[in-house]
Amino acid sequence: MRMGHRFTAAAAALVLATAPAGAALACDKGEETDKKTEYTAEHTADKKSEKKPGEQHGKKPGKKHGKRTGTRAETDGAFLRTARQAGLAEIAMSRDAAKNAVMPCVKKTAETLVKDHTTMDKELRDLARRLKVTLPGKETTEQRRSLRDMRKKAHKREYDTLWLKAAEAGHVQALELLDDEIAKGKNAEVREAARMARPIIAAHLAKVQVCQKER
Repeated sequence: MRMGHRFTAAAAALVLATAPAGAALACDKGEETDKKTEYTAEHTADKKSEKKPGEQHGKKPGKKHGKRTGTRAETDGAFLRTARQAGLAEIAMSRDAAKNAVMPCVKKTAETLVKDHTTMDKELRDLARRLKVTLPGKETTEQRRSLRDMRKKAHKREYDTLWLKAAEAGHVQALELLDDEIAKGKNAEVREAARMARPIIAAHLAKVQVCQKER
């Protein structure tokens, strides 16, 4: 199975913070789709025991109750959902910059991000479909609001400054998410997808930082 471009931006830009209001283009808990869905290979959480007459404290004798760890890589399904949510925001933000940025470097970088993240998004969706993970279908309200705020500076140098700051923060956070999944993920296929996505996201970050030096 080819993993080269397999994954989304998400995988990438995991939390794009946009700046004047400091709003984060991250996963909005109120708008995540079907968070309860997790692919069966990783679903290990114990179900709560129902109380029955004669049972004390609602527990069966000798039954051990597991505890969730609370780490970001707690489930690979959660990782895929978070990555997809961030990827949707990254694609929208980059498409906007391709039209509204002033600096040629920003425009060119944005076009590259749109192309790469669109390809990775398709492969992320294919992977999630095989693993029966339900993904979010659109940007969150907060992500759309942040982009609208940035767009008010369209065709001005300030727009480029805000976009670069958001893109840098998002890609740094995306790399942290990928590293966490690579180290702690439970599904080999998802870990491999994260491993293959990492150099693509690192290259995006490098392009953004080159543009920042040209300001």
